[in-house]
Amino acid sequence: MSHIERAYLISKGRFFLEKLPTVLVNGPRKYAEDAAFMERARQHGGPIGGMVDQGLLQYIAFNFELVLDYNRKFSDSENNQISKIKWASNEEYHVLPGAGYYFPAIYTPQALGFSIGRLFDLNVGNSYYLARGLVLAACFALFWLASRLLTPNPLAVAILFLPMSMFQMLSPTIDGLTTALAVLACSLFMAAADLSRGHPRFSSWGLALCVFILATARTHTLPLLVLPFYIAWVRRSPRDLYLGCTATAATLGWVLYAMNSTNDPRVAQESFIGILGWLDTKLPHFFYPTLWLGLAICALVGISWHTLQRDWFPRLLLIGVALTSVCLIFLALLLTWTPHPTSLVQGVQGRYFVVPMILLAYSVSGFAVFRGPTHRVLTWVVLAGFALTALTALMMALFSRYGSAAVS
Repeated sequence: MSHIERAYLISKGRFFLEKLPTVLVNGPRKYAEDAAFMERARQHGGPIGGMVDQGLLQYIAFNFELVLDYNRKFSDSENNQISKIKWASNEEYHVLPGAGYYFPAIYTPQALGFSIGRLFDLNVGNSYYLARGLVLAACFALFWLASRLLTPNPLAVAILFLPMSMFQMLSPTIDGLTTALAVLACSLFMAAADLSRGHPRFSSWGLALCVFILATARTHTLPLLVLPFYIAWVRRSPRDLYLGCTATAATLGWVLYAMNSTNDPRVAQESFIGILGWLDTKLPHFFYPTLWLGLAICALVGISWHTLQRDWFPRLLLIGVALTSVCLIFLALLLTWTPHPTSLVQGVQGRYFVVPMILLAYSVSGFAVFRGPTHRVLTWVVLAGFALTALTALMMALFSRYGSAAVS
């Protein structure tokens, strides 16, 4: 919900969150019962929310009933009622816990969808689905650009077909976009690291922009900032050096601002393969070991050694960045989510490991993905089987959880 409301604020030109008003009118609904949270928000004094359209809040509140009751399903008449909710043009303050960490650029497709929806007087539901559609279109565009530069490794493609990955790309959050940006960043980096290829200007700018947006949307991807500096060194490129310095300075500036101004009391856990929805929608049990086995097969199919003499260092660098990113996941959650004293780091979610896994996937194959026509056919057969299995698991889980109730 916080991601949707943040996208709405950005669509209205409000790129930063606002402080909690002295007097709250009609809200905030979401956390009204959590007096301790509101008191911490007041004591913190920093930005924690914003003025959100009441029609959007009504739409969110209606759908939130599915979260409150696992067995709740909407009837056709209730779906029809939801579809008639209009933009109210009246706003009220709402808290957006945790949404202030992310640089506004990551919400561009969602914000554009809400802007178009209001411009053409679409109802809230259609505006919401337009935002979702634009997120998915943006992901496809980034994947297309990545594949034009360098064919993604089979393991990386398999990760994109995981139920969790597909669910996130179909959602108006930021996870699908960060995954797509990570794939593009890896393709840009490996293509630039291959000295037998050209290195056009757009490649330098694209890599710097990708790592900046990634690092300001997912703090544990900060190690990606080393990639432009490696290209600057191996290519003897002042352009990549300047862009790397600019991206690093801008990223660190945003991270310091976000850490100083954002308060987030939530704790959640989510699996890498997929526990969907509000962490209450599991796949049928047998799909978890099946998909893990499928990932292992895709990794084996994607292994390539014949370019190792030329690309061993870029591969090693990607492995180092991935492992450092994993360490930062635990460090960031220890500092921001975990009550102290503690013996466990809380809030670790499987989806946070998708980007490090994509980096490792690219390190498996290096500059070359296919070893010949036979290997190409084998790869596509394996990926087709994995994709069909993952899609089946996703559809079964979502239909079981959210399928329509009888008409009332």
